[in-house]
This record gives sequence, C-alpha cells and structure tokens, in this order.
Amino acid sequence: MLKTIDWYIIKKILKTFVFSLVGMLAIILVFDLSEKIVLFIDSNMTLWELITEYFIGFIVHIGNMFFPLFVLITVVLVTLKLNQRSEITAILSSGISFNRLLRPFFVGIGIIVAFSFLINFFFLPKANKSRMAFENKHTPYASVLAGVHFEVVPGTIVSYKNYNFREMRSVSEMWVDNFKKDENGKFYLASSLYANYAYGDSISQNFSLKNVTERYILPTGDSVLKYSTLDTTLPFGLKDLGQRNEVVSTMYVNELIAYRNKEKQKGSAIVPFIEIEIFARSANPLSLFILGLLGICMSISPARSKVGVTILLGILSVALYFVFNRFSTVYATNAGLNTFLAVWIPNFILLAFGIFLYIRTPK
Repeated sequence: MLKTIDWYIIKKILKTFVFSLVGMLAIILVFDLSEKIVLFIDSNMTLWELITEYFIGFIVHIGNMFFPLFVLITVVLVTLKLNQRSEITAILSSGISFNRLLRPFFVGIGIIVAFSFLINFFFLPKANKSRMAFENKHTPYASVLAGVHFEVVPGTIVSYKNYNFREMRSVSEMWVDNFKKDENGKFYLASSLYANYAYGDSISQNFSLKNVTERYILPTGDSVLKYSTLDTTLPFGLKDLGQRNEVVSTMYVNELIAYRNKEKQKGSAIVPFIEIEIFARSANPLSLFILGLLGICMSISPARSKVGVTILLGILSVALYFVFNRFSTVYATNAGLNTFLAVWIPNFILLAFGIFLYIRTPK
C-alpha cells in the first residue's frame, strides 16, 4: 500500500517528466521548423494542416524516441533534489530500507511505461502514417530500388532493374517467371514475361507493358510472343515490388505480423526491419525500468560538487544505449544477427550495468 511519502515521490517524478518532455520537445520543434521552413512554405499548406498532418505525428515520433532520455533525466533530477534536501537520508534513517525506497520510483516509472506502451501500440502507427505521408510528398529521400529479385507470390519470381517506390508509376526491365509443379511435386518454369517498361498504380494489379516478350515452355517446344504494348493483369501490384523501409513504423502489431509473413514468402530483405519493429514495440518501454534503476543508483548519494557530473553520466548512459541499439540493429539487418537478440542486447547490457551499480550503491 502506498503511503504519503510514496505519493510525494511519484508526483515529483511525473511532474518532472512532463516538464522535461515538453521543454525538450519545444526545443526540437524549433530546430525542425527552422530546418524545414522552406518545405513548409512551398507546400502551400495552412497552419492547421501542418499541425494536424505533420507536427502532431512528428511530436509523437520524437517524444517516443527520446523517452529513455527523458526518464533517466527525470529520475536523476528527482533523486538529486531529494538528496540535496537530505530527504533521502531522513527516509533511510527512519527505518525504511533502500529497497522499500525504490518502490515509489518504480511506480512512477511504471505509469510512464504504461503510457509508453499505449503510444507504441496505438498512437505511434497513426502518427507515423501522417508524418511519413507529408515527408513522402514534400521531402527528398532515396526512393529507387535497383537489381531486385524475389518471389512476389508463391510460384512467381519477379526481377527488375529500377523501381521508384515514391512515384509508384513504373518499373524498368521487369522479368516475371512463373513456376508450376509437375506430377512429382517438382517446380518447373512454365512461362516467362519480359517488359522493357511496366506502368501501373498503387491500387490495382493492372499494368500497361511496353516492348513485351512472352515465352511459354510447352512439351512441343517454346512459344514466343512479342508485343509493342500489352495491357494485362498480373498477380501483384506496384506496392508489392518494394516500399520505404520506414513504412513498418506506420503499422500496428497485427499488421506487422501479417506483413512479415507475406514478405518472408518473397525472401524480402525488409523482413529483419519488420521483426525489429515488432520486438521494439515491447522492448523500448520495458527499458525505461532499467534506465530508472540506473538513474537512481547513479544519483542516490553524490556529493554536491558532483551533481553536474552525475547528470552528464546519465546523458552519456542514454547515448551509449542508443549507440548499442543502433549497432545491433545494423548488425541484424546486414549481418544476420537474430532480430530478437538485436533488440534486447542493449537492454541486457544496460541491465547488467544497472545491477552492478545497485550492488555498489550504499544502502
């Protein structure tokens, strides 16, 4: 059961967290506004449209990204303030154990973790969808896939030279190989289609093909047909040929699982990104507990002259956490590291460090 002193600490944690969150987001918004002011002017959007279609999504995205930093700063500031007023000394001297003192801290952090889960599972996908829709339309980014080869649907292998998934209008030098099973269950090439250019849209599976060569492998011999133009329907659409990797951040977990299963059938390189996004939706909020323990142990008993050093160590710890997180993600997407381990290794490293500090902390 929580007592008055517990609610006192919990309120301090929540108030400090909100204050640091709002303050940091305000600074980030100013920098983002100054960086993209030309894009905002050229977009010819009203202030309300910019707020609803970009800034709300951007705030949710950035706020969620920096939750670990906000939580650590919050815990460090609250603990330092209590320590400077000798309140922690008074609490421990009254017979309350150090472990009991941790309870209100973790209750306060638990409320923030619950809020983080709510954002990750419900608000973040929708926010990212509106933010990315603005970025796709008004900001430049690399959007050309080249030399791609994969199974787009079972039995259909697609290869192409170039495809701009931002424009989502055409594919150059596209091959479509169709495979079927014989009576022994073995696959064989049944037909092949080559188009110099394939024009389509993001909604349907209708294509307008230019300079087309169709080849059918028959028992009596190959049949080759050529067309200058061919309007046809294929078992896939342009959106199936590739998307921006960041599109996974716009999906809910059930959509991510379905998307992963679909991309696995293709042998797509985006599968690790999808799995990392799935695991990160849970790992990132839970990491806040570890960072909270780290912050308490670092700031529970520093001398007054070392307050600045303590805050600096806290920020450095979060920076290292982000570095480990980025390193493991890159290793998973490029070198085949298990995606579950890639997401959780930074948390395990941080937890080991937190336990080490907990053991060393005077109680």
